[in-house]
Amino acid sequence: MTASLQTHDGTARTAEEYQAQAATLPPPPGGDITTPVMFAQEFDAGTTGYMFIKNPPPAGVPYTNIRGTPAMVTVEDLRGKEDSVTLDHDSLQILQGLTDMPRSPAVNWDSDASIETNFYPAVEAAVKKAIPGTHTVSIFRHGIRHSKNWPVPYNPPAMIAHLDQTGPAAVNRVLRHMGPVDGPRLLQGRYRIVHFWTPLNGPVYTCPVAVASSATVQDKDIRVFISHLGGVGGLGMPLGRPIANPNPTEQYREDFGAPRYAEGQRWFYLSGISQDEAMLIQIFDSKALVKGSEVKGGRAVHSAFRDPRTPEGAPDRWSIEVSCLVFSDE
Repeated sequence: MTASLQTHDGTARTAEEYQAQAATLPPPPGGDITTPVMFAQEFDAGTTGYMFIKNPPPAGVPYTNIRGTPAMVTVEDLRGKEDSVTLDHDSLQILQGLTDMPRSPAVNWDSDASIETNFYPAVEAAVKKAIPGTHTVSIFRHGIRHSKNWPVPYNPPAMIAHLDQTGPAAVNRVLRHMGPVDGPRLLQGRYRIVHFWTPLNGPVYTCPVAVASSATVQDKDIRVFISHLGGVGGLGMPLGRPIANPNPTEQYREDFGAPRYAEGQRWFYLSGISQDEAMLIQIFDSKALVKGSEVKGGRAVHSAFRDPRTPEGAPDRWSIEVSCLVFSDE
């Protein structure tokens, strides 16, 4: 049996494992919950947080100097009031009724090529439909997370509050992935980075995702840290979609946001989010930079969190996050 068949069989086994575990459990916990959420610690003046991802640091340099510290956060459940949040106000939107989204076995979640061919078109269509005025959606990467390293070594849930790209990093992503001709042209209109997040194995019991309403997070509470990304890139890798003439030794530096917790922030999750639902998590919206704009912040910091109500023996979370460049003329 080839390696690709083995991993594809593994994805099926993961889904079967979920069904067997969930059959003996109550529904996933719901309702508002006050629980610890991790935030990056403060640094002394002159020190900046950093991390190396898929990129060995120089000799003697740790992969990261970021450490988490918990804050007690009340995370509000959006179940039953899914329409109360919007991309313009909160940088969060809930999609439901996605019954036509391709899933396993139509998609081999261990194959970048299968995901790009069989899943990306449906994501692009769903995002374009959900965001009025959109003329172009271009996916530049995806990431699969699993709360244990089986059947392949997926990344675990990100258990610290973060913002994947800052404004300058968003501009660089547009130029990198859309090219020297289309990139500058598309930057003349409205451009965004939006994550499409959905579970792969069933309603989420373990490590749900909390998102802070962008209208309640102040710019002064988002510190700029640095990611050092390496390698030639790939759809499932940090550098994202391969570019023309890739350089195997490329060292790509990208700013990301590390929020502080502050009173007045409102955090949300969707209890038991299922495979026919998705969250649109907006990482950047250029319209938020326009004075007087109705867009409030345009960026959603987010984190997975541990729900103390999760029943013993609950299935692990298995999810995909698809990163989209979204363009409109306004």
